[in-house]
Amino acid sequence: MSRQLRHLFRVNVKKHTVLLAFLCLPLSVMAQESSHVSQRGDSLLTLVQSDTLEAQVVALQENVVAGLTFHALRTRSAHHREATENTIRYITSQFRRSSRLQISEQVFGGIRNVVATLPPRSNSASKRIFIICAHYDTQAIRDPNWNPLASTAPGANNNGTGVAAMLEIAFLLSRYEYDHELRFVALGGEELGFLGSRQYVRNASAIKINGDTDTGLSREKIVAVFNLDMFGFNWKSDLVEIVTNNDSSWISRALIIANTWYDIGLKIRRSQDEFVDISSHKPFWDGGYNAVTLTESSTPWRDSQSYDANPFYHTAADTVDKVNFRLVRKVTQLVLVTVDSLLTDMFHPMRQVPQVTLELPSTTKESKLEITGTFQSDFPIDIIVHPSQTAAVINRETQTYTAHVPLTPGENVLNAVARYPLGAVSVIKSTILTQAFAWRDVVVFPNPARSDGLTEFRVEGNADITEMRIDIYDSDGNLIKRIEGVADRLNQRLWRTWWNQQTSYGLAVSPGIYMCHISVVSKGVTYTYLEKLAILR
Repeated sequence: MSRQLRHLFRVNVKKHTVLLAFLCLPLSVMAQESSHVSQRGDSLLTLVQSDTLEAQVVALQENVVAGLTFHALRTRSAHHREATENTIRYITSQFRRSSRLQISEQVFGGIRNVVATLPPRSNSASKRIFIICAHYDTQAIRDPNWNPLASTAPGANNNGTGVAAMLEIAFLLSRYEYDHELRFVALGGEELGFLGSRQYVRNASAIKINGDTDTGLSREKIVAVFNLDMFGFNWKSDLVEIVTNNDSSWISRALIIANTWYDIGLKIRRSQDEFVDISSHKPFWDGGYNAVTLTESSTPWRDSQSYDANPFYHTAADTVDKVNFRLVRKVTQLVLVTVDSLLTDMFHPMRQVPQVTLELPSTTKESKLEITGTFQSDFPIDIIVHPSQTAAVINRETQTYTAHVPLTPGENVLNAVARYPLGAVSVIKSTILTQAFAWRDVVVFPNPARSDGLTEFRVEGNADITEMRIDIYDSDGNLIKRIEGVADRLNQRLWRTWWNQQTSYGLAVSPGIYMCHISVVSKGVTYTYLEKLAILR
């Protein structure tokens, strides 16, 4: 038995142990009503296990064909009929872990989509449909001489991670009843120009209505699509990128809010661009449906902020040992609780709009004021304080929040906005900053500066200044120069000084970063300001 197959066997033992534990949970626990939904999200998070996701990815990577002799195909190329059929069997078997999912296929031109539908509760009249989808096909076109019929394309990350997350979310959410229909779609032919999603959208946009007189066509009411596509290769940060367009921005907002509300700990980058066509969301956009893609990077072939280029993308080296399953688990958790909350709360006719209060003193001397307030909400929200756009820290247990907000002298009008995916509520209050002195302007120019030039320090306050001093420290914290400033001849509130990039001993400083400790005295009180200065050769 190969090393990979032995690993597959061990991981599958772990997986089925976890699944057995899930299946032994009382159904009454899983059938709780929406009155306990605010607590349900927290319990759902604990059910997502890295070992289970890894087992799914290994199974997809190996694509083992059962028979008289077991053999691993290690590809899911859409051109490889045996690999595709075996993948379909595996995905179907995973959907069948839940008896409540209704499974069907879409077959067209050799491409196959597998659809598992969780129908709405029997007394619901809603026609809304939510979709979680992921493509299962693979390719290794960045490898020289890759042959889709003879070469391997294991696709552990692209897109074993997305399919694994979708299968686990289907297994967990199918235990609940919702007022709206939820579909899980394993898409084929994504690597051939999004063929699976194009066909799916084409079918959804032209549904025949059976009736005695009505023979027209009607679009399916698809409300939101969550497309999961390759989010496991990042060992630098727990980053996930959400690709959205303007109409779908409420879905990305729901994900961002859930990440904070449940303290999942993902770093989220939102790319809002109508023309990004790197995944299966694009046919849904073209069909007029709201959709987002969650991915490790919309440009995985190059470095970006908090992400190093993925050298295994579209190669035969895209294997399970390259996948960060801590990141895969977090993304799975994020989609799981976001979809659960949207299905339960956002379109419920009895949903209560969140309430928010803001407590402010009438006056303050603190230029950075800690503000507090309360909120009431049974579903995820976040709170942003304007005009500084400060994100408040929320305490769900006490239903309170705090934020540290910068103020300017005089009246400050603060607006605390409680956002939820489909709207926002706010409260506005004002406070007066009675500080005797405030920095109107601080200039260090040029910055960066050349080692043979002059650097000007200029400060301006809202009150007369009687003294100005600059203390310059090197990167080790050593004081290397102290400079006194002079007042402007016509304006006592404006002071200046210059530095020739030399130490107190007349030696030229080395290139590097220096800390400038700027202090002024106004009405007998000293005020300080820190600024970094970069010096080049």
